[in-house]
Amino acid sequence: MVPTGILNDHEVAEALFDSLPDVVFFIKDTTGRYVVVNRTLAERCAGGDKSRLIGRRPQDLFPAALAESYAKQDEAVIATGRKVEGALELHLYPGRATGWCVTTKVPLRGPDGMVTGIAGISRDLNAPGEKSSGYAELATVLEHMRLHFDEGLRIEDLANMARLSVYQFEQRVRRLFQMSPLQLLHKLRLDEATRLLRETDLPLGEIALQTGWCDQSAFTRHFTRYAGIAPGRFRGMGGKKTS
Repeated sequence: MVPTGILNDHEVAEALFDSLPDVVFFIKDTTGRYVVVNRTLAERCAGGDKSRLIGRRPQDLFPAALAESYAKQDEAVIATGRKVEGALELHLYPGRATGWCVTTKVPLRGPDGMVTGIAGISRDLNAPGEKSSGYAELATVLEHMRLHFDEGLRIEDLANMARLSVYQFEQRVRRLFQMSPLQLLHKLRLDEATRLLRETDLPLGEIALQTGWCDQSAFTRHFTRYAGIAPGRFRGMGGKKTS
C-alpha cells in the first residue's frame, strides 16, 4: 500500500517507467521499504516479480556495501527533506554484475508538508554489454577520478588518459553527467566530505585535506555553494561537533 500523500497516480508513473529498460524507478516509505517499483528493478533483483520487492529494504536485496550506501542516501533525504541529484554510484544488474548509474532521489510530502517517502530514479551509464552510451571509453578515467579525487588531478591529464583532447573529454563527460569534468571532480570530493561531516568528528581542516581541497577556506566555499549551507552548520544538524 502506498502511504497517504506519496503519489496519487503512482500506477501511471509505474507504467511509464516500466517502458524504460535503462532506468530504475522506485518509491519507498519513510522506513526505506519499497512500495512501488518498475519492471527494470524487478528484473534485476527479483526475476521480474515486483511482488517480491514490495515491503523490502535495500539491505534485503543488495550486497552489504551497496545496500549501506543506498540506505544512507534514503535516511539523509528523509531526515533533511533535501533531494539527492545526479549521484554517481554503483548499481546491481542480473547475474550480480555491477555498473555505474546516476541517481536522483526526491522527498515526497503529505498535505501537512511532512516527508512521507522517497521517489527515485537511477539511469544506467554502463549496463553490461552496453555499447552506445559513451561510458566505456571513459570508464578507466572515471574510476581513476573516483579513487584519486583527493589528489591534485588536472583535467588535461585526465583527457590524455582517455586519449581525447580536452574539448572531446569535456563534451563526453557533459553528455553523460550534465556537468563538466571539473564539476564532477568537485562533486566526488564534496560527496565524501558530506559523509565525513555526518559520520566523523574530524576537524574541518582535516576533512578539507582528505577530500582534495587546498585548505579549509576553499573547502568551506565550495561546500557552501554545493550544499547551500556551511559545513559547520551541516555538521551541527547531525549532532557532530564543529571546529
